[in-house]
Amino acid sequence: MLDRLGYKIGFGILMIVLGIVLETYNVGGEDFLGFASVGNWLIYIGFLSIAVMILQSFEKKKRKTDERMYFVANKANRITFLVVIIASFAVIILDGISRITMPYSLFMSYFICGY
Repeated sequence: MLDRLGYKIGFGILMIVLGIVLETYNVGGEDFLGFASVGNWLIYIGFLSIAVMILQSFEKKKRKTDERMYFVANKANRITFLVVIIASFAVIILDGISRITMPYSLFMSYFICGY
């Protein structure tokens, strides 16, 4: 368990370092998914992943799962994935009819996050 946690925290640290490097050399466009640059986004994702891993490590409990739970989870995953893909395709078609005034990547990130 500690080995797996180490890899996840290492990934977060890698994202932070990569974000700092990109921010130092001014690499990355402006207004990336609501952040000022790609470097800022990577730093945010790195800190967020480390925080989530630390919070998850505080409470580990053995969960009893059976095939019904896996069936429901797989069905929910499939339905959610299909809804997002179909809605994204509909947005692409609607964008061709009437232009969206914001960048498509920013619009889709807001759409998926539910803003």
